[in-house]
Amino acid sequence: MFGMDDPAKVVDQIRSYIAENRLELAEVMAQELSTHLLNSKRDNDLDRILVLVLREWTLVLYMREQWKEAHSASLRLAKACKIQMRRIRSSGDDEAYSKNLQLKIEDLVLHGRIESSRGRLSASRKRFSSAIKLDPNHIEAQISKIGSRWRIKGNLKGAKSDAIDLLKTLERSDGVERIGGVLGMRVSNSPFVSTDRILEILNGCCDPTLGLPNSVIEKSQKMRKKIHSEIALIESGERESNARLAAAIDSLTPSVDYHTYSSN
Repeated sequence: MFGMDDPAKVVDQIRSYIAENRLELAEVMAQELSTHLLNSKRDNDLDRILVLVLREWTLVLYMREQWKEAHSASLRLAKACKIQMRRIRSSGDDEAYSKNLQLKIEDLVLHGRIESSRGRLSASRKRFSSAIKLDPNHIEAQISKIGSRWRIKGNLKGAKSDAIDLLKTLERSDGVERIGGVLGMRVSNSPFVSTDRILEILNGCCDPTLGLPNSVIEKSQKMRKKIHSEIALIESGERESNARLAAAIDSLTPSVDYHTYSSN
């Protein structure tokens, strides 16, 4: 295979093909490099590259809707990632470990989506739950978990606890903010999720025909209203688009109207 003597460059080329939507070519290259590395004697650097190429291979298979193959690639990725994480932990490199842990969480979310696309509710929920356990503030994992049930079952019966967890997470955020021209929400350093994506799931949680208890529906409706209100304020320029800055400004606003107080 061209460039096999420099696997890192092949990974970069695969990423370029994915960005250019040349998915079939990206799949072929990712499969060939993955197979080559899996069957080769590896050192730490090649183990690292194996994780990278398996991640791209899984992604492109998902994008091409090859669910069975994507599932198999995800399992190989999880195994390779486990080996790499063990080595990083033993090295004492906390920064590298934290970075790779975040990537592992995204791997679990992607695997959950793959399982959902295969119609396997239990398996998809297992992956999403694993991601949430590692990052309780991961909004995308939480809405994907709810969305998987909705997609496969056609309703949200049994999703009460998942919906409540999502609402609690959204309440912990600083609210809606605009990043790179996109409106979304996040909690702490967890991934930013667009409000379109969040509202898509919240709309389901607000739908009384989908089987959630009235108490959860009412809380979902309040959260949906709050998000729409914050979007409107940002769009009108009445609120900072940076939610954290807006929260900081709000915290500086006096709780007492001193002009009114001094006039009494």
